[in-house]
Amino acid sequence: MSTIQEKRFDGQVAVVTGAGGGMGREHAKLLGSRGASVVVNDLSQGAEETVKMIVDAGGKAVVNHDDVSTEAGGAAIVNTAIEKFGRIDILISNAGIISNVPFAKLTEAQFDKVMKVNAYGAFHVTKAAWPHFIKQNYGRIVLVTSSTAFVGQPNISQYAASKGAVLGMGKSISEEAPAYGITVNMLAPGAFTAMAGAMEDEEARKRIETMMPASLVSPIVAWLAHKDNTLNGEVIEAVSGRAALNFFGSTKGYWNKELTIEDLDANKDKIMDKEGFGTLVNTPAMTSWWTENTGWAAEFNK
Repeated sequence: MSTIQEKRFDGQVAVVTGAGGGMGREHAKLLGSRGASVVVNDLSQGAEETVKMIVDAGGKAVVNHDDVSTEAGGAAIVNTAIEKFGRIDILISNAGIISNVPFAKLTEAQFDKVMKVNAYGAFHVTKAAWPHFIKQNYGRIVLVTSSTAFVGQPNISQYAASKGAVLGMGKSISEEAPAYGITVNMLAPGAFTAMAGAMEDEEARKRIETMMPASLVSPIVAWLAHKDNTLNGEVIEAVSGRAALNFFGSTKGYWNKELTIEDLDANKDKIMDKEGFGTLVNTPAMTSWWTENTGWAAEFNK
């Protein structure tokens, strides 16, 4: 009878940002339990507790308290991996903050604060790790985005914008990554964390706590971070023990080489009809889809 071989990370070094609690802690613990040496980054003292959990379970981990929102902080986080363990193989960019503010009341300072941690934070640590991955011709990057980057949710426009930035950056660099043995994937997670724990509806809170433990997101993170993973440039939804691909599509639409506002109004149903949609993987695929669903090819061949 065949058995499934355990996926291990022996000899590899992982950096997990925002690992002082919640999902980040669970990611760090799982990677540590499977043999990875882990740099546990968080501004809070929760990082020490996460490290203790990993070490007490027989793993290897060190604390880092540098701030992802600064270029120097991102570099210092990655340098901790190099100084303590001699290398970096895996980057889990998980650190993030959120606040609920109606757009009418949102200030530039509030917007900037979230962008600095969520978007710039992902950029800073990825930029610092990238040269090491190129040098060793290997790297696994998991960037935490959010479904709010492409599914509307009120009162968190600054958070949605920051996660949209992460998504766009990840999609772009994933096209550069394969030449250097690197994979870059995005995670759109959902889990019971401190934010969900603050819900006023007690029944809903308990239901979410049962259905969406942070620990059920971590296997998907580790799967994407493993050396056997060949996925690249994908957005993987991770909620309640379910993994699913999120993708971006385009309808066949409506084309007219002499397009007018009135044409658009008259053909709205064609524009919005999702039947026979195309999946947009990258710019060449998107360009091919545009060409296929216009009459320009026939026009040029006349």
